[in-house]
Amino acid sequence: MDVQFGQHVARTAQEMIAQGKDVNQTVKILFDRDAAGHNYGIGIILNGRGAPVKSSATLINYALEELQNCDVGTYYNSAARMEQLKEAVLRWQRIPEPYWPFFKLALPSDSGTGAVQSAVQLELLRNAAYQTIGIEELGWPAHKAIARLARVRWQEFPQDGVMPAGILPIYQSGPLNTTGLVPTAQLIQLRAETAATSGDHVVLDRAYSGFEFARLIDRESFDHIMRLSFELQIKPFLDAGVPMSIAISPTKAFLTFAFRPCGFLLVYTPDTSSEKEVTLALNSTIRARGSSFEHPITRAFVKAMIDDLPALEAEQADTFRRLAAAEGLWGELVTGTAIAELFSERYAGLFRNPLIKEGAPAAIYGSHLYPVFDQGRCRLNVTGLPEDRALAAEHVRVFAEYCIAAA
Repeated sequence: MDVQFGQHVARTAQEMIAQGKDVNQTVKILFDRDAAGHNYGIGIILNGRGAPVKSSATLINYALEELQNCDVGTYYNSAARMEQLKEAVLRWQRIPEPYWPFFKLALPSDSGTGAVQSAVQLELLRNAAYQTIGIEELGWPAHKAIARLARVRWQEFPQDGVMPAGILPIYQSGPLNTTGLVPTAQLIQLRAETAATSGDHVVLDRAYSGFEFARLIDRESFDHIMRLSFELQIKPFLDAGVPMSIAISPTKAFLTFAFRPCGFLLVYTPDTSSEKEVTLALNSTIRARGSSFEHPITRAFVKAMIDDLPALEAEQADTFRRLAAAEGLWGELVTGTAIAELFSERYAGLFRNPLIKEGAPAAIYGSHLYPVFDQGRCRLNVTGLPEDRALAAEHVRVFAEYCIAAA
Protein backbone atom coordinates (compact mmCIF):
# COMPACT_ATOMS: atom_id res chain seq x y z
CA MET A 1 0.00 0.00 0.00
CA ASP A 2 1.40 3.38 -1.07
CA VAL A 3 -0.50 5.89 1.05
CA GLN A 4 1.23 8.91 -0.53
CA PHE A 5 0.14 7.77 -3.97
CA GLY A 6 -3.36 7.14 -2.64
CA GLN A 7 -3.56 10.62 -1.12
CA HIS A 8 -2.52 12.12 -4.46
CA VAL A 9 -5.21 10.15 -6.30
CA ALA A 10 -7.84 11.13 -3.72
CA ARG A 11 -6.96 14.83 -4.14
CA THR A 12 -7.10 14.48 -7.92
CA ALA A 13 -10.53 12.88 -7.63
CA GLN A 14 -11.84 15.79 -5.56
CA GLU A 15 -10.46 18.29 -8.08
CA MET A 16 -12.24 16.49 -10.93
CA ILE A 17 -15.52 16.42 -9.03
CA ALA A 18 -15.16 20.15 -8.29
CA GLN A 19 -14.81 20.70 -12.04
CA GLY A 20 -18.19 19.08 -12.62
CA LYS A 21 -17.26 15.48 -13.44
CA ASP A 22 -19.48 12.88 -11.78
CA VAL A 23 -18.07 10.16 -9.56
CA ASN A 24 -18.37 7.48 -12.23
CA GLN A 25 -16.44 9.52 -14.80
CA THR A 26 -13.83 10.32 -12.19
CA VAL A 27 -13.05 6.74 -11.20
CA LYS A 28 -12.84 5.67 -14.86
CA ILE A 29 -10.27 8.40 -15.58
CA LEU A 30 -8.25 7.58 -12.47
CA PHE A 31 -8.28 3.86 -13.21
CA ASP A 32 -7.18 4.39 -16.81
CA ARG A 33 -4.15 6.40 -15.59
CA ASP A 34 -2.88 3.64 -13.29
CA ALA A 35 -1.21 0.75 -15.10
CA ALA A 36 -1.33 -1.28 -11.87
CA GLY A 37 -4.97 -0.41 -11.21
CA HIS A 38 -7.81 -2.85 -10.54
CA ASN A 39 -11.29 -1.79 -11.68
CA TYR A 40 -14.01 -1.97 -9.04
CA GLY A 41 -16.00 1.06 -10.13
CA ILE A 42 -17.30 0.83 -13.67
CA GLY A 43 -20.70 -0.82 -13.99
CA ILE A 44 -19.89 -3.51 -16.52
CA ILE A 45 -19.38 -7.25 -16.14
CA LEU A 46 -15.69 -8.06 -15.63
CA ASN A 47 -14.18 -11.45 -16.40
CA GLY A 48 -12.08 -12.10 -13.29
CA ARG A 49 -8.89 -10.86 -14.93
CA GLY A 50 -9.83 -7.19 -14.84
CA ALA A 51 -11.12 -6.99 -18.41
CA PRO A 52 -14.69 -6.55 -19.63
CA VAL A 53 -16.38 -9.75 -20.77
CA LYS A 54 -16.95 -10.17 -24.50
CA SER A 55 -19.96 -8.50 -26.09
CA SER A 56 -22.93 -10.62 -27.09
CA ALA A 57 -21.87 -12.81 -30.04
CA THR A 58 -25.54 -13.15 -30.96
CA LEU A 59 -26.03 -9.41 -31.31
CA ILE A 60 -22.74 -8.99 -33.17
CA ASN A 61 -23.91 -11.44 -35.85
CA TYR A 62 -27.28 -9.75 -36.22
CA ALA A 63 -25.67 -6.29 -36.26
CA LEU A 64 -23.27 -7.20 -39.05
CA GLU A 65 -26.16 -8.47 -41.15
CA GLU A 66 -28.26 -5.39 -40.43
CA LEU A 67 -25.46 -3.01 -41.37
CA GLN A 68 -25.31 -4.58 -44.81
CA ASN A 69 -28.82 -3.25 -45.42
CA CYS A 70 -27.84 0.34 -44.59
CA ASP A 71 -26.53 1.21 -48.04
CA VAL A 72 -30.05 2.42 -48.91
CA GLY A 73 -30.48 6.05 -47.88
CA THR A 74 -33.78 5.85 -46.01
CA TYR A 75 -35.27 5.49 -42.55
CA TYR A 76 -36.05 2.10 -41.04
CA ASN A 77 -37.82 0.93 -37.91
CA SER A 78 -39.20 -2.24 -36.40
CA ALA A 79 -42.87 -1.27 -36.40
CA ALA A 80 -43.93 -4.28 -38.46
CA ARG A 81 -42.56 -6.68 -35.85
CA MET A 82 -43.52 -4.89 -32.63
CA GLU A 83 -46.19 -7.39 -31.64
CA GLN A 84 -43.71 -10.26 -32.06
CA LEU A 85 -41.15 -8.29 -30.08
CA LYS A 86 -43.61 -7.59 -27.29
CA GLU A 87 -44.27 -11.30 -26.98
CA ALA A 88 -40.53 -12.03 -26.91
CA VAL A 89 -39.92 -9.47 -24.15
CA LEU A 90 -42.86 -10.74 -22.09
CA ARG A 91 -41.63 -14.31 -22.58
CA TRP A 92 -38.11 -13.33 -21.47
CA GLN A 93 -39.58 -11.67 -18.39
CA ARG A 94 -41.71 -14.79 -17.71
CA ILE A 95 -44.94 -12.79 -17.60
CA PRO A 96 -47.84 -15.25 -18.13
CA GLU A 97 -49.74 -15.08 -21.41
CA PRO A 98 -53.14 -14.08 -19.93
CA TYR A 99 -51.59 -10.68 -19.11
CA TRP A 100 -50.14 -10.05 -22.57
CA PRO A 101 -53.16 -8.22 -24.08
CA PHE A 102 -52.91 -5.60 -21.32
CA PHE A 103 -49.32 -4.61 -22.22
CA LYS A 104 -47.96 -2.19 -24.79
CA LEU A 105 -44.28 -1.98 -25.75
CA ALA A 106 -42.03 0.85 -26.89
CA LEU A 107 -38.31 0.99 -27.66
CA PRO A 108 -36.74 4.10 -26.17
CA SER A 109 -33.20 4.90 -27.25
CA ASP A 110 -30.41 5.10 -24.64
CA SER A 111 -31.03 1.64 -23.24
CA GLY A 112 -32.21 1.50 -19.61
CA THR A 113 -31.68 5.21 -19.05
CA GLY A 114 -33.98 6.03 -21.95
CA ALA A 115 -36.53 3.49 -20.77
CA VAL A 116 -36.75 5.00 -17.28
CA GLN A 117 -36.91 8.54 -18.61
CA SER A 118 -39.62 7.57 -21.10
CA ALA A 119 -41.59 5.81 -18.36
CA VAL A 120 -41.53 8.96 -16.21
CA GLN A 121 -42.45 11.20 -19.14
CA LEU A 122 -45.32 8.90 -20.07
CA GLU A 123 -46.76 8.78 -16.55
CA LEU A 124 -46.46 12.55 -16.10
CA LEU A 125 -48.17 13.09 -19.44
CA ARG A 126 -51.03 10.83 -18.39
CA ASN A 127 -51.45 12.43 -14.96
CA ALA A 128 -50.59 16.13 -14.64
CA ALA A 129 -51.38 16.00 -10.92
CA TYR A 130 -48.05 14.32 -10.22
CA GLN A 131 -45.64 17.01 -9.04
CA THR A 132 -43.23 14.78 -7.15
CA ILE A 133 -41.30 11.66 -8.09
CA GLY A 134 -40.45 9.24 -5.30
CA ILE A 135 -37.02 7.60 -5.41
CA GLU A 136 -35.11 5.24 -3.14
CA GLU A 137 -32.21 6.44 -1.00
CA LEU A 138 -28.81 5.38 -2.32
CA GLY A 139 -30.53 4.49 -5.58
CA TRP A 140 -29.50 5.20 -9.13
CA PRO A 141 -28.37 8.88 -9.34
CA ALA A 142 -30.01 9.30 -12.76
CA HIS A 143 -33.46 9.18 -11.11
CA LYS A 144 -32.82 12.64 -9.64
CA ALA A 145 -31.59 13.97 -12.98
CA ILE A 146 -34.69 12.59 -14.71
CA ALA A 147 -36.91 14.39 -12.19
CA ARG A 148 -35.06 17.67 -12.73
CA LEU A 149 -35.35 17.36 -16.48
CA ALA A 150 -39.09 16.70 -16.15
CA ARG A 151 -39.33 19.85 -13.96
CA VAL A 152 -40.89 18.07 -11.02
CA ARG A 153 -39.69 17.58 -7.46
CA TRP A 154 -38.10 14.41 -6.18
CA GLN A 155 -38.28 12.97 -2.70
CA GLU A 156 -36.15 10.17 -1.27
CA PHE A 157 -37.53 7.29 0.76
CA PRO A 158 -35.74 4.46 2.59
CA GLN A 159 -34.77 1.46 0.49
CA ASP A 160 -37.07 -0.69 2.61
CA GLY A 161 -39.89 1.87 2.61
CA VAL A 162 -43.25 2.31 0.91
CA MET A 163 -43.92 5.56 -0.92
CA PRO A 164 -47.11 7.41 0.05
CA ALA A 165 -50.09 8.32 -2.11
CA GLY A 166 -50.01 11.29 -4.45
CA ILE A 167 -46.52 10.87 -5.87
CA LEU A 168 -45.13 8.86 -8.77
CA PRO A 169 -42.96 6.12 -7.24
CA ILE A 170 -39.90 4.71 -9.00
CA TYR A 171 -39.09 1.36 -7.44
CA GLN A 172 -35.97 -0.54 -8.45
CA SER A 173 -37.20 -3.95 -9.53
CA GLY A 174 -34.22 -6.13 -8.67
CA PRO A 175 -31.06 -5.84 -6.58
CA LEU A 176 -30.82 -2.17 -5.68
CA ASN A 177 -28.36 -0.04 -7.56
CA THR A 178 -26.11 0.92 -5.79
CA THR A 179 -26.31 -1.19 -2.60
CA GLY A 180 -27.30 -4.65 -3.83
CA LEU A 181 -30.09 -4.92 -1.24
CA VAL A 182 -32.87 -7.24 -2.43
CA PRO A 183 -36.37 -6.10 -1.35
CA THR A 184 -38.32 -8.75 0.51
CA ALA A 185 -41.48 -10.34 -0.86
CA GLN A 186 -43.43 -8.79 2.03
CA LEU A 187 -42.17 -5.30 1.18
CA ILE A 188 -43.00 -5.60 -2.52
CA GLN A 189 -46.45 -6.93 -1.68
CA LEU A 190 -47.05 -3.94 0.60
CA ARG A 191 -45.90 -1.54 -2.11
CA ALA A 192 -48.31 -3.11 -4.58
CA GLU A 193 -51.23 -3.02 -2.15
CA THR A 194 -50.52 0.63 -1.26
CA ALA A 195 -50.48 1.66 -4.92
CA ALA A 196 -53.66 -0.27 -5.61
CA THR A 197 -55.44 1.43 -2.70
CA SER A 198 -54.28 4.94 -3.64
CA GLY A 199 -54.86 4.50 -7.37
CA ASP A 200 -51.31 5.68 -8.12
CA HIS A 201 -49.36 4.38 -11.06
CA VAL A 202 -45.89 2.92 -10.49
CA VAL A 203 -42.62 2.93 -12.44
CA LEU A 204 -40.52 -0.22 -12.04
CA ASP A 205 -36.86 0.27 -12.97
CA ARG A 206 -35.80 -3.22 -14.01
CA ALA A 207 -32.12 -2.87 -14.86
CA TYR A 208 -31.03 -6.29 -13.56
CA SER A 209 -33.64 -8.87 -14.54
CA GLY A 210 -32.99 -12.07 -12.61
CA PHE A 211 -29.72 -10.90 -11.06
CA GLU A 212 -31.04 -11.28 -7.51
CA PHE A 213 -31.05 -15.06 -8.04
CA ALA A 214 -27.87 -15.40 -10.13
CA ARG A 215 -26.24 -17.34 -7.28
CA LEU A 216 -28.58 -20.27 -8.10
CA ILE A 217 -27.38 -20.76 -11.68
CA ASP A 218 -25.26 -23.85 -10.97
CA ARG A 219 -28.17 -25.76 -9.44
CA GLU A 220 -31.30 -24.24 -11.03
CA SER A 221 -32.29 -23.60 -14.65
CA PHE A 222 -32.22 -20.16 -16.20
CA ASP A 223 -35.99 -20.44 -16.67
CA HIS A 224 -36.48 -21.11 -12.96
CA ILE A 225 -34.35 -18.10 -12.00
CA MET A 226 -36.29 -15.75 -14.28
CA ARG A 227 -39.60 -17.09 -12.95
CA LEU A 228 -38.45 -16.47 -9.37
CA SER A 229 -37.56 -12.91 -10.33
CA PHE A 230 -40.93 -12.32 -11.99
CA GLU A 231 -42.81 -13.73 -8.98
CA LEU A 232 -40.88 -11.55 -6.55
CA GLN A 233 -40.66 -8.29 -8.46
CA ILE A 234 -43.61 -7.99 -10.89
CA LYS A 235 -46.36 -10.44 -9.98
CA PRO A 236 -47.55 -8.59 -6.82
CA PHE A 237 -48.29 -5.46 -8.89
CA LEU A 238 -50.10 -7.47 -11.57
CA ASP A 239 -52.16 -9.32 -8.95
CA ALA A 240 -53.10 -6.00 -7.34
CA GLY A 241 -54.14 -4.48 -10.69
CA VAL A 242 -51.68 -1.57 -10.47
CA PRO A 243 -51.18 0.41 -13.71
CA MET A 244 -47.44 0.62 -14.27
CA SER A 245 -44.59 1.29 -16.62
CA ILE A 246 -41.78 -1.26 -16.50
CA ALA A 247 -38.48 0.18 -17.75
CA ILE A 248 -36.21 -2.72 -18.71
CA SER A 249 -32.53 -2.55 -19.61
CA PRO A 250 -31.01 -5.36 -21.71
CA THR A 251 -27.49 -3.98 -21.31
CA LYS A 252 -26.24 -5.97 -18.32
CA ALA A 253 -28.36 -9.03 -19.05
CA PHE A 254 -27.30 -9.54 -22.66
CA LEU A 255 -23.81 -8.00 -22.54
CA THR A 256 -24.58 -5.18 -24.96
CA PHE A 257 -22.58 -2.42 -23.21
CA ALA A 258 -20.68 -1.41 -26.35
CA PHE A 259 -23.87 -1.42 -28.44
CA ARG A 260 -26.52 0.13 -26.13
CA PRO A 261 -29.21 -0.99 -28.58
CA CYS A 262 -32.37 0.34 -26.87
CA GLY A 263 -34.46 -0.02 -23.75
CA PHE A 264 -37.75 -1.85 -23.38
CA LEU A 265 -40.72 0.07 -22.00
CA LEU A 266 -43.64 -2.17 -21.08
CA VAL A 267 -46.82 -0.30 -20.15
CA TYR A 268 -49.40 -2.31 -18.21
CA THR A 269 -52.98 -1.01 -18.31
CA PRO A 270 -55.53 -3.29 -16.62
CA ASP A 271 -58.37 -0.87 -17.48
CA THR A 272 -58.97 -1.42 -21.19
CA SER A 273 -61.22 1.66 -21.42
CA SER A 274 -58.07 3.86 -21.32
CA GLU A 275 -56.29 1.99 -24.11
CA LYS A 276 -56.59 4.80 -26.66
CA GLU A 277 -55.29 7.36 -24.15
CA VAL A 278 -52.30 5.14 -23.35
CA THR A 279 -51.51 4.56 -27.02
CA LEU A 280 -51.58 8.31 -27.76
CA ALA A 281 -49.41 9.15 -24.76
CA LEU A 282 -46.94 6.40 -25.55
CA ASN A 283 -46.65 7.40 -29.21
CA SER A 284 -46.13 11.04 -28.22
CA THR A 285 -43.45 10.12 -25.70
CA ILE A 286 -41.49 8.00 -28.16
CA ARG A 287 -41.80 10.51 -31.00
CA ALA A 288 -40.57 13.32 -28.75
CA ARG A 289 -37.50 11.24 -27.91
CA GLY A 290 -36.70 10.73 -31.60
CA SER A 291 -37.06 6.97 -31.16
CA SER A 292 -39.65 6.44 -33.91
CA PHE A 293 -36.85 5.68 -36.37
CA GLU A 294 -34.15 3.40 -35.15
CA HIS A 295 -30.43 2.87 -35.11
CA PRO A 296 -29.39 -0.27 -37.03
CA ILE A 297 -28.19 -1.84 -33.78
CA THR A 298 -31.68 -1.44 -32.36
CA ARG A 299 -33.17 -3.17 -35.39
CA ALA A 300 -30.60 -5.94 -35.13
CA PHE A 301 -31.40 -6.41 -31.46
CA VAL A 302 -35.12 -6.57 -32.18
CA LYS A 303 -34.50 -9.35 -34.71
CA ALA A 304 -32.28 -11.23 -32.26
CA MET A 305 -34.93 -11.01 -29.54
CA ILE A 306 -37.63 -12.36 -31.88
CA ASP A 307 -35.64 -14.96 -33.80
CA ASP A 308 -32.90 -16.00 -31.37
CA LEU A 309 -34.11 -15.41 -27.80
CA PRO A 310 -32.70 -18.76 -26.56
CA ALA A 311 -29.20 -17.69 -27.64
CA LEU A 312 -29.52 -14.36 -25.83
CA GLU A 313 -30.81 -16.12 -22.72
CA ALA A 314 -27.84 -18.52 -22.85
CA GLU A 315 -25.54 -15.48 -22.83
CA GLN A 316 -27.43 -14.06 -19.86
CA ALA A 317 -26.95 -17.38 -18.08
CA ASP A 318 -23.19 -16.95 -18.65
CA THR A 319 -23.45 -13.51 -17.04
CA PHE A 320 -25.13 -15.13 -14.06
CA ARG A 321 -22.30 -17.68 -13.82
CA ARG A 322 -19.63 -14.98 -13.71
CA LEU A 323 -21.58 -13.00 -11.11
CA ALA A 324 -22.27 -16.13 -9.05
CA ALA A 325 -18.57 -17.06 -9.07
CA ALA A 326 -17.57 -13.57 -7.94
CA GLU A 327 -20.26 -13.40 -5.24
CA GLY A 328 -19.28 -16.84 -4.00
CA LEU A 329 -15.60 -15.94 -3.70
CA TRP A 330 -16.44 -12.68 -1.94
CA GLY A 331 -18.64 -14.63 0.46
CA GLU A 332 -15.78 -16.98 1.34
CA LEU A 333 -13.18 -14.25 1.74
CA VAL A 334 -15.24 -11.77 3.81
CA THR A 335 -16.24 -14.34 6.45
CA GLY A 336 -15.75 -12.82 9.89
CA THR A 337 -15.02 -9.32 8.53
CA ALA A 338 -16.89 -6.02 8.86
CA ILE A 339 -18.44 -6.41 5.39
CA ALA A 340 -19.58 -10.04 5.61
CA GLU A 341 -23.26 -9.07 5.82
CA LEU A 342 -23.12 -7.57 2.32
CA PHE A 343 -22.65 -11.04 0.87
CA SER A 344 -25.52 -12.68 2.70
CA GLU A 345 -28.69 -13.61 0.79
CA ARG A 346 -30.17 -10.20 1.64
CA TYR A 347 -27.86 -8.77 -1.04
CA ALA A 348 -27.17 -9.67 -4.65
CA GLY A 349 -26.25 -8.29 -8.03
CA LEU A 350 -23.41 -6.25 -9.43
CA PHE A 351 -22.83 -3.75 -6.61
CA ARG A 352 -22.29 -3.33 -2.88
CA ASN A 353 -21.98 0.06 -1.17
CA PRO A 354 -20.50 -0.07 2.35
CA LEU A 355 -19.73 2.94 4.51
CA ILE A 356 -16.06 3.92 4.69
CA LYS A 357 -13.78 4.70 7.60
CA GLU A 358 -11.55 7.76 7.87
CA GLY A 359 -8.64 7.59 5.44
CA ALA A 360 -10.29 4.93 3.28
CA PRO A 361 -9.86 6.64 -0.13
CA ALA A 362 -6.12 7.15 0.34
CA ALA A 363 -5.61 3.58 1.59
CA ILE A 364 -7.77 1.95 -1.09
CA TYR A 365 -6.39 4.06 -3.95
CA GLY A 366 -2.94 3.44 -2.49
CA SER A 367 -3.56 -0.27 -3.02
CA HIS A 368 -4.39 0.47 -6.68
CA LEU A 369 -8.07 -0.40 -6.17
CA TYR A 370 -10.64 1.81 -7.91
CA PRO A 371 -14.20 1.69 -6.54
CA VAL A 372 -16.56 4.69 -6.58
CA PHE A 373 -16.39 6.91 -3.48
CA ASP A 374 -19.52 8.98 -2.91
CA GLN A 375 -21.41 10.28 0.14
CA GLY A 376 -19.10 8.55 2.58
CA ARG A 377 -19.48 5.20 0.87
CA CYS A 378 -17.45 2.87 -1.33
CA ARG A 379 -19.41 1.39 -4.22
CA LEU A 380 -17.94 -1.92 -5.34
CA ASN A 381 -18.49 -3.76 -8.60
CA VAL A 382 -18.27 -7.31 -7.28
CA THR A 383 -17.07 -8.74 -10.62
CA GLY A 384 -13.92 -6.68 -10.22
CA LEU A 385 -12.68 -9.36 -7.83
CA PRO A 386 -9.84 -11.33 -9.48
CA GLU A 387 -10.14 -15.06 -10.05
CA ASP A 388 -6.63 -15.41 -8.58
CA ARG A 389 -7.50 -16.33 -5.00
CA ALA A 390 -4.36 -14.90 -3.39
CA LEU A 391 -4.76 -11.56 -5.15
CA ALA A 392 -8.50 -11.54 -4.40
CA ALA A 393 -7.80 -12.17 -0.71
CA GLU A 394 -5.45 -9.18 -0.60
CA HIS A 395 -8.05 -6.91 -2.20
CA VAL A 396 -10.76 -8.10 0.18
CA ARG A 397 -8.45 -7.52 3.16
CA VAL A 398 -8.10 -3.85 2.17
CA PHE A 399 -11.82 -3.32 1.63
CA ALA A 400 -12.72 -5.14 4.85
CA GLU A 401 -10.24 -3.04 6.84
CA TYR A 402 -11.55 0.31 5.62
CA CYS A 403 -15.26 -0.37 5.03
CA ILE A 404 -18.29 -1.08 7.24
CA ALA A 405 -21.29 -3.14 6.11
CA ALA A 406 -24.18 -0.71 6.51
CA ALA A 407 -26.99 -0.77 3.93
